[in-house]
Amino acid sequence: MKKTLSRGLAGALCVGLMIGSCVSVGAEGETADNLGKILFLQTHNNNSFMSYMGEVFVKLAEEKGFEVDHLTADSDEGKQLSQIEQGISSGEYVGIICDCTGEGVTQGFKEAKEAGLYVMTLHEGVEDNTYVDCIVACSLAETGYEAISLEVEELGDDFNLAIVNGSEGHGATVAIRKGYDKALEEYPDINVVFDGAGNWNAEDAMALTETWFSSGEKIDGIVCMNDGMATGVRQVMRDNGVLGTIPIYSNDCEENTLQAIEAGEQSGSFDMNAEAQCTAALDAMANLIAGEKIEEKEIYVDPLLVTKDNLEEYRASHSDNY
Repeated sequence: MKKTLSRGLAGALCVGLMIGSCVSVGAEGETADNLGKILFLQTHNNNSFMSYMGEVFVKLAEEKGFEVDHLTADSDEGKQLSQIEQGISSGEYVGIICDCTGEGVTQGFKEAKEAGLYVMTLHEGVEDNTYVDCIVACSLAETGYEAISLEVEELGDDFNLAIVNGSEGHGATVAIRKGYDKALEEYPDINVVFDGAGNWNAEDAMALTETWFSSGEKIDGIVCMNDGMATGVRQVMRDNGVLGTIPIYSNDCEENTLQAIEAGEQSGSFDMNAEAQCTAALDAMANLIAGEKIEEKEIYVDPLLVTKDNLEEYRASHSDNY
């Protein structure tokens, strides 16, 4: 069963904890009960969203009464598996919450369960959840569906659409594409004139879309699976004199995309709602530790859409950390 949580932008977060490769925080002095020590593993913290998520997780964990060790794996699956195994060997932890680097970490999950630890995935999960007690993520499919639906609001339901996907077969690509395909089924008059892989980076997205714009085929709207690719697409649009005239939506709310939204060069971007994800994960872990049955094994929070209309509010709620 799946549960979906919807969270708004209300409530400012002022997080002052800077993350290195490892952060350990105690809950001493807090009014919350000490719930034990958990290990939070992140794929990486090399972009603003991932850094922000790490900061928010540590702060919320402390407030809820957890002690937490926070490690990043530099996108290295083997390194993350080793972190899991070392955490198990230490005997310090009641549970592990993992933003997963890849399917290989499931061996570590098996070992963790055999050692009596609770195991959860956060943000990026795995396909095999045999040894996972709870899954928490933002609904990437919803971002895909909403992006095309927003294009329809701007352009009507009969227009030429270009789609810039992530890397073929990547979990996030598959999830977002499900949302795109759902919207395309709902609006059958949309004509997908171009559909290719930008491989999550600006350079590949530029090379891809340069050929599209040079073809002479009219493009009315564009959706990209992340802001990195949208950055490359915007440059191609600028080179072709159409920047700001074609609606474009992407994911992640990177600062350069927020600046583009402010300048009228992009319509919007979806934030993966780090606060809601972390809150849901920590609440579920607290319930597991207390011996309570969690309502749903899969919890999906709604993304946050940022446009020119709520950009100021979004920036205020995320302070200077994101």
